[in-house]
Amino acid sequence: MSVKITSDFILNLMNQAATGNPVPLMEALDPEVRWRIGSDTKNEVAKTGVYNRAGWMEQVFGPLQSKLKEGLGLIPLEIEVVGNKAYVEFRGEATQLNGKPYNNHYLWVMIFDDQGHAQEIREYLDTRLVQEVFSNN
Repeated sequence: MSVKITSDFILNLMNQAATGNPVPLMEALDPEVRWRIGSDTKNEVAKTGVYNRAGWMEQVFGPLQSKLKEGLGLIPLEIEVVGNKAYVEFRGEATQLNGKPYNNHYLWVMIFDDQGHAQEIREYLDTRLVQEVFSNN
């Protein structure tokens, strides 16, 4: 069965994650998704590199959440879908454990298969801010 990727489909995934329910988003990712953050070069502090779904959860998302007081709030800004490719721009807002704000902007380029599972994500963000969070909290 073929799934049509639409802006509403993506917005629903993001809104669910924003309200603390990441399950629909995680289910929309192939377990072996190629999730590249910033570059192919792995940097443990800035969290750049290539991950699969489990690697992203264990090495990026979980550790980042642990450095934030109340987790990361997601605010979708713009979503464009062209065929099986979605461009998702959003803002993340939180307070670091040290009391400083964590306000980052993200752009995900998501490529989906016919079943609606993301096969690839190219994520762009302020990796310097991520590095600051992990260095100072």
